[in-house]
Amino acid sequence: GTGKTTLLQRHVLDHPGDRQVTGSSVIRQIIAPHDFAAFDRWPLERREQVREESIARLDRMRAADPGRLLVDGHFTLRNREDGVLEPVFTDGDCAFFQALVLVDGEVEQVLAQRARDAARERPGGHEERARVQEHREFERAWAHRLQQRMNVPLLIIEQGELAVRLVMLAEFLSRVAPASERDPCCSI
Repeated sequence: GTGKTTLLQRHVLDHPGDRQVTGSSVIRQIIAPHDFAAFDRWPLERREQVREESIARLDRMRAADPGRLLVDGHFTLRNREDGVLEPVFTDGDCAFFQALVLVDGEVEQVLAQRARDAARERPGGHEERARVQEHREFERAWAHRLQQRMNVPLLIIEQGELAVRLVMLAEFLSRVAPASERDPCCSI
């Protein structure tokens, strides 16, 4: 609900050499015919294997096409089974990504976006303000931990006008992964 998918879609329109892929779509292909609710119930080791396979697929995508690969995903997720916030980056993720971007938004913005986005309807109704705030704080803390662990640049894009966010993202990417380089990859 922070606008990261919209931001990435607009960015790739303005930068045709860049490609966007949604991390969850890659995982969905691997776990089919199962869904994410089933995935959340799998043992941690099995979930990590799926995430490692997703990195292998992303690596093949990156190798097949020059330009920057921007992966739309999360650093953390709330387990659908037990409601616990969990980091999702594996060792493979940490070795793969060359930069991190956290697109943040105020709780009210997130709640409003989720209310508008029927595709994000969650079982049990509208998410509570306190849970959204908890997730924002957890995601931000993990972004900083990952940056330190991976020793890669991190950009935090706060709530604001789309045009300003687009400029921030483009400038950051041009510094950390110039379009002239092949194979850079960024998790957003």
